[in-house]
Amino acid sequence: MHFYSSLKCIGCCSGYIKPKNIHFVIRASFLVTFLLLLLVPILMANHAFGQGLKKVQVSVSAGRFSIKELFDLIEEQTSYRFIYNDLEIANETHVEVKKRRPFLAVLLDEMLLGKGFEYQAVGDNIIVKRSIRDSAGPDRREAISAGLQQRQVNGKVTDETGEVLPGVNVRWKGTDRTTVTDNDGKFRLSVSDKEAVLLFSYIGFTSREVLLVPGQSELVVVLQPEHSGIDEVVVVGYGTQRRRDLTGAIASVSSKHLEYNTAPSVDVLLGGAVAGVSVTQTSGQPGAPATIRIRGGNSVTASNNPLYVIDEFLFFSDNSSTKAGFGGIEGEFNPLNLLNPSDIESIEVLKDVSATAIYGSRGSNGVILITTKRGKKGSALVDYRYSFGAANSAKKLDLLNAAQWARMQKDYFLNKPGYSDAEITQLGTGYDWQSAVLQTGITQNHSLSISGGDEKTQYFLSGDHLSQEGVVRNSGFNRFVGRANYDREVLSGLKVGISLTGNKSTQNSLTTFEEVNYNSSPYSAGIANSLTYALYIPPVVPLYSANGGYNYNNPFEYAYLRQGNTTANPISDLVNSTAQTIYTGLLGNFYALYKPARGFTARASVGSNIGYVTQNYFSPSYTALGLEPGGVGGIGNKRSEILLSEFTLSYEKAVNEVHAFDVLAGFTFQNTKTNFVSTLSSGFTNEDLGVDNLQDGTPYGSRPIFSGATGSSLYSLLGRVNYALYGRYHLTANFRSDYSTRFAKNHKWGLFPSLGLAWNVDEEPFLEDARHLSNLKLRISAGSVGNQEIGDYEYLQFLEAAHYGGEVAYRVGNSGNEDLKWETTSQYNAGVDVGFFNNRLSAAADVYYKQTSDLLLLIPPKLGEENEQLVNVGNLTNRGAELSLNAVVVDNPRLQWSIATNVAYNRNRITKLFNNATEKLLGEEILRIGEPLGSFYGLVFEGVVQKNEDVSALPTSPSYTALQPGDPKYKDANHDNHIDLNDRVVLGSNQPDLTYGFSSAVNYHGFDLFVLLQGTKGNHVYNQLRRYLERPNDAYNASAVLLDSWTETHPSNTVPRITNTPLSSELDSRYVEDASYLRLKTVTLGYTLGKTSSTLRNLPLKVRVFVTGQNLLTLTGYKGYDPEISKGVDLGAYPMPRTFLSGVNVSF
Repeated sequence: MHFYSSLKCIGCCSGYIKPKNIHFVIRASFLVTFLLLLLVPILMANHAFGQGLKKVQVSVSAGRFSIKELFDLIEEQTSYRFIYNDLEIANETHVEVKKRRPFLAVLLDEMLLGKGFEYQAVGDNIIVKRSIRDSAGPDRREAISAGLQQRQVNGKVTDETGEVLPGVNVRWKGTDRTTVTDNDGKFRLSVSDKEAVLLFSYIGFTSREVLLVPGQSELVVVLQPEHSGIDEVVVVGYGTQRRRDLTGAIASVSSKHLEYNTAPSVDVLLGGAVAGVSVTQTSGQPGAPATIRIRGGNSVTASNNPLYVIDEFLFFSDNSSTKAGFGGIEGEFNPLNLLNPSDIESIEVLKDVSATAIYGSRGSNGVILITTKRGKKGSALVDYRYSFGAANSAKKLDLLNAAQWARMQKDYFLNKPGYSDAEITQLGTGYDWQSAVLQTGITQNHSLSISGGDEKTQYFLSGDHLSQEGVVRNSGFNRFVGRANYDREVLSGLKVGISLTGNKSTQNSLTTFEEVNYNSSPYSAGIANSLTYALYIPPVVPLYSANGGYNYNNPFEYAYLRQGNTTANPISDLVNSTAQTIYTGLLGNFYALYKPARGFTARASVGSNIGYVTQNYFSPSYTALGLEPGGVGGIGNKRSEILLSEFTLSYEKAVNEVHAFDVLAGFTFQNTKTNFVSTLSSGFTNEDLGVDNLQDGTPYGSRPIFSGATGSSLYSLLGRVNYALYGRYHLTANFRSDYSTRFAKNHKWGLFPSLGLAWNVDEEPFLEDARHLSNLKLRISAGSVGNQEIGDYEYLQFLEAAHYGGEVAYRVGNSGNEDLKWETTSQYNAGVDVGFFNNRLSAAADVYYKQTSDLLLLIPPKLGEENEQLVNVGNLTNRGAELSLNAVVVDNPRLQWSIATNVAYNRNRITKLFNNATEKLLGEEILRIGEPLGSFYGLVFEGVVQKNEDVSALPTSPSYTALQPGDPKYKDANHDNHIDLNDRVVLGSNQPDLTYGFSSAVNYHGFDLFVLLQGTKGNHVYNQLRRYLERPNDAYNASAVLLDSWTETHPSNTVPRITNTPLSSELDSRYVEDASYLRLKTVTLGYTLGKTSSTLRNLPLKVRVFVTGQNLLTLTGYKGYDPEISKGVDLGAYPMPRTFLSGVNVSF
C-alpha cells in the first residue's frame, strides 16, 4: 500500500501508476532483491578472501630481468598494480629468474628482499618501498629527532589540466610533519637536507609519493583524479561534474560496452546499454539508422529524436536531411555514420530535465553527449583495427512450395490452368524466389589512429573504411571517415583546439514500389519493394529463361502489370536498378578556452556541419517500376549547412570546505540552411547510361522538377548554478531562453527552467559506521523543455505548382497558422543511487512523469481547403520507472567479471485532442484519449465458424452475404448483433511497455568474453505483409500457414477457409502481433597476446585477436522477418542480418 502511495506522490497526480500497470516493477524489485542476495555474499567473499600472493602463479621465461620489467610482466598477467618511487627503482640491478611459473610471493621475495626493499599487498595494490633500516638510516633519524640539517621546500599542486588544488595534504613520510596547500595550491614544508619523500593526498585524487633529492627546494606536483564510480568526472551540458555531485538522471555507457561492441554506428551501439533508452534497428539495410527514444515519445508531429552533442557541437540528426526530394529509394540514410565508433571515448545520456534543460528546445527528447578520443601527453600511440565477416538473413519466411501452390490452384481457383496429380508430384519444391534475392554479405572494416603530444600540444588522428554488403542482392554500404582532434596551450591560461570530421558514404538500397514523384504504384499495397515482390512470384515460375538470362515471362501475373508478354523479374530489378544515396559531410568545431583569473573560465566555439546529398534513382524499362513508363530515372541533390556559435563564462569557488558553487552563463546562435533540387524523367531511347542520360527521356510525374530552399535561426541565452553544502547537499538550477524563427512572430520566444536537488546520505554522520556502504544519494528534479523540430515555415501559408496533363496548376502547399507555438514538456523525476563495497555493487532507480502540452496535431482542413492544418491542440503524458544494476562480481589476479543490467517501464497516453474530440483516425491507426501513440485500430478475431455451428446466432456482416463454415468470426464490440466499422477497438500499440538490457564482461589470463542481450515487452507490430500473404489468389504465392486452413476434414479454428473472394477487408487482431523479443545481440571472444609471449615480451606491442557474432538468436513470437519495426507497420522490412566477424587490434 505504501509503495503505490509513494509512486502517486512522486508522479504529482492521482493514480500515477496503477497496480495493474506496475506489476513489472514489483517483479523487477524481486529480481533485483534476488540478485543482491546472490551477489552480496559473492562480493563479500571475494573482498575478504582473495587468493593472496602465495597462491598466484605467473608465467615467465628463465633469464635476467630488471625489476621494472618484472613489475610490467606481473601487471600484465594479474590484477595487481605496483606503487613505488620511480627514482628508487630506476638504477637497481637485474634479477635472475630460474623458475618458469613461480608463485608471486616467492618471485617478489627474490626480487626485492635482497635488494633493500620491502613490499605490502593492500587490496590489488602492491606497495614497494625501501626497508626501514635503509630508508631511515642514522643520518635521517638524527635529522628527524634533532631537527638538524633541514631545508625549506616550496611547491605547488595542480590537477592534470593545470588547475590548482587547495587543501591538499602534504606529509614528510616517516614523520608527523604535515601541511596543506593554500588557495593557490602552494605549500611550504621543512624537511631533511638529505633524501626525503613527500606524500600528497587529496579526496577524489590518487595519492602520490615524490622523492626529493639532496638540495632540491622547488617542485610542482600533478595529481591524477580517481575514477572510482561516484568520484569519476562525467560530461554534462557545457561542462563536467563529479558523478557524486549530480542532481540529474545521467547514465554513462560502460567502457566495456564501448571497447568490445562491434556495432557499425553509434546509435546501434547504444542498444541495451542504458535504462530508459529504447534503440530499434528499423532495418537490416547497411547504413540505415536506428530509432532512439529516451523515456518514450513526446510528440505526434514534431521530431522525437534525441539531441546529439558531439565534442560540444549540437548535431542535427534528422534523417530527412539526407532525402533529396523524390520517392523511389527505400529506407533512410544515417547521418551518424560520420562517426567511427572506434573514435569514441565516452557517451553520456541525459534523461531528466535537470540535465537537459540547459539545452532548452533541443533537449525535450533527451540528450546524448559523445566525446571522441583526444591526444595525451607522451610518445605517439598507434592503434590499428581490422575485422572481416559475413552476414546472412537471420530468418526466411515460410511460403508455399511449387507442389503446394499448384495443389491450392487446382482445388480453389478453377479458372486457371489446372494441374493433374501427377504433374503436382513432379513439381516438387520448385523455384525459391526468396532465396534468389538474398545473399551472403561480406563485411570489412579498417581503422587506424595515431595520437600523442607533449606538455603544450596534443593530437589525435584517425581514419576508417567500412565496406558492408547487404543480405539482399545489390544492396550495401561503403564509408570513409577521417578525424583530427588538436589541442594546444598557446599561453598560460589560454588553450585552443579544433575537431574535424570528414565523411563520404555511399548506400545502395532497394527501389520502393510505394510512390515515385507522387505517382502511385500499380502494385498491391502488400508489395513494397523487389524483395517482397519476390515472395509473391509463384514457385512454379523459373528464375531464368532457357537461354540463361532473367525470366521476364510470368504467365500468372495480372494483365495490367504486363507489357505484352513481358513481366518484371525481382532478381533483375535488384541487380539492374539504381537506388543510391551518396553523402559527403564535414563537421568542424573550433574552440578557445581562457582562464583569466582563478576560478574563471571563458569559452568560445564556432562550428559548422555541412552535408551534401546526391540520390541517384533508375529503373529500366524491364523492371517493375519502369515497365509501364518505359524506364524511369532521377537525380536529387541537397545541401544543408548548420552554423553554431557558443560563448560561455563560468566561475567556481569553494569556501572553507563548507560551501562550493559554480555559475555558468552563455549565449548561442545557430543558423540552418538547406537547398535542394531534383528531376525525374522516363521513356528513354537508350538506357545503358542510366542516370547519366536523363535528358534522353521526358518529364515524369506531377513535379518533374522540384527545387526549394529552407532556413531557420535559433538564438539562445543559458545559465546554470551548481551549489553544494558540506559536499552533501546539492542544488542545480538551469534556465534557457530560446528564440526560434520556426514560429509565428508572437510565439518565437520560449523559456525553459529546471531545478534539481540531491542529498549524499552516505556522508551523514549517522551512516559513518556503515562500512560496506560506499554511496547513497537521493535525487529530485522538476522543470520544462520545448520542442521546435517541426520544419521551417510551417506557420506560413503558401502555394505550390503541380503538372497535370501538360498544364501547370497551383494548389495550397501549406495551410499555415499564425498561432503556431512551442510544444512544451514538463518533467518530474525522483531517483536514488546506491553503492556497496567501494561501488563494486551499484544500482540506480528513477521514477518520472512527463507531460507535453500544446501538442502539435494536424486537424481536418477548413471549408474550401484540401490540406490539414498544424495547430497546438493536444496533450500527452509519459510516466515510468527505471532500474540499473552494475556489479564487479569477481576481481582477483586471475579472473575479472563484471555485469550490468537495466530495465525500464514507460507508459504513454494521449490526454487531450482538438475541439474536444476523443479520437482521430490515421488509416489503420488511431489517436484516442487514454491510449498510447501508435495504437492500431481494427476488429477482434474470435476464431473460425465451424461445421455444426449455428450461424444464425452470429452477428451479421456486410463483407459477405451469409456466414458459412470456415469463415472468420469477429467480436461484436458494441453488442448490436452486426459487424461493421463501429466494432473496431484498439488492438495494441507500437510503444513498448518494457525495455531491458544485460551485458557481461569476463577477463581471464588474456582472454576476454563480452555478451550483450537486449529486449522489449508489450510492443505490437501490424504485420501487413503477413496479412497479404495469407490472402491467397490465383496470381501470387502465399504463406505456408494456408496449409493449416479450415476444411471439413481439418476444422481449424485459427486459419479460415481458402476462397477466391476476400472474406474481410478490415484489419483484425490476427495481424497486430505481439513483437516482444529477447535478442542475443553481441557475443565477442578475444585474446590479448601479452608479454608472456617470447616474441612480444620485449616489444612495446599489444595484439588482440577476436571473433564476434551479432544477432545470433532472437526469441519472439513475431511471425515477420524481425520484430524491430520502429513505426510498427511491417510492409516487408529489410531482413535483419546474422553476422559473424573475426578481427585483430594492434597497438604500439
